[in-house]
Amino acid sequence: MKRSKPVLLEIDPPVAIIQLNRAEVHHAIDRAMMELLDEYTRRIEAHGQVRVGILTARGNTTFCAGGDLRFFSTLTTRESGLHLSRRMQTILNRIWQGHIPFIAAINGAALGGGCELMTACHIRLAAEHARFSYRQAANGLITGWGGGVRLFRILGPGAIRLLITSESISAEQALRLGLIDQVVAAPQLLSETRKLASTIARNSPGAVAAFLEILRAVSDGRWETARFIETNRFADLWTSPEFRRFLNHFLNSQET
Repeated sequence: MKRSKPVLLEIDPPVAIIQLNRAEVHHAIDRAMMELLDEYTRRIEAHGQVRVGILTARGNTTFCAGGDLRFFSTLTTRESGLHLSRRMQTILNRIWQGHIPFIAAINGAALGGGCELMTACHIRLAAEHARFSYRQAANGLITGWGGGVRLFRILGPGAIRLLITSESISAEQALRLGLIDQVVAAPQLLSETRKLASTIARNSPGAVAAFLEILRAVSDGRWETARFIETNRFADLWTSPEFRRFLNHFLNSQET
């Protein structure tokens, strides 16, 4: 019997879904999963008809338990740890820096690197039973996939408590903190995420990409750059086909 891939990809324009698929180890990331995440994020970025990406996992227990410790145990040198860190940061930065928004559909526990995966996405929806814990400090590490910096961007200095206590918080607590954007009943999580993706996909891809660009500048504290981007992308889109069609439709409706 053919074994299913540890990461699945569904492209059904305008939406693409990446689904972690190692439920037997709580979707812990190993080398094979990294290679597929690298390949799939590249394919989505290059696809001309995909407008929104979704990152989720199969089942209803765990979103991602972080790195696979059996895989980690084979990486015994500083250089191998550095390579792992840089490889995963490249993959997650491709999500964060891309021209299409990604939505994390967090179907269960997000632990350690699982929290780092979800914060690379621009919008985060979580099942009501999901829990979140940055386990790195308890395990003798810190965040290695860029997730510590991203958490400080999202929560500000208050992020330090989650990072240095390794405490677990509920979906409702995460919502109050601003770590996630919405709590959804577990059976409706993927359908609600798809609905949100479809709403975004109906809007101008140029406008959506411009707002993502502004978001990244603001997240880095580059306010003057953000203002420059906002002004110039507004001017760029002024003559775009989407805006011209909207204007023509409005003017024609006024004449009838």
